[in-house]
Amino acid sequence: MSKFSNFVIGTIVGAAAGFVAGSLLISDEQIDDVKKKIKDNDALQDLKKKYDNGTEVVKNQLASFPKSVEDDSELKDFDDIVIDDSKDKDDVASGDNAKNSVNDLNNAEKDDDTSVNTNSEA
Repeated sequence: MSKFSNFVIGTIVGAAAGFVAGSLLISDEQIDDVKKKIKDNDALQDLKKKYDNGTEVVKNQLASFPKSVEDDSELKDFDDIVIDDSKDKDDVASGDNAKNSVNDLNNAEKDDDTSVNTNSEA
């Protein structure tokens, strides 16, 4: 805990020292001169206008989208995910694999139906 507190204190002292040094080293005249150069630069002003127009277009497009539906039921049903690894096996074996997959799915659906029936009866 002492290393963390030393780090936090060092960060605060360093930020304060940097702020004081920056404010003392740069005069207000230099800051005003830089601001004037930025305002007089046509390329920067054109870039700023393009940025503002682009962000406005994006905001309008995002506002026109319908609100998202808070239905994550598909994410919760991991039982429905089927992974097809038939490319990894021979053609003969993949036929057997497909039959086994279908049998597994049929068994899974039967299990799901019985669990639904027991829940609805209770």
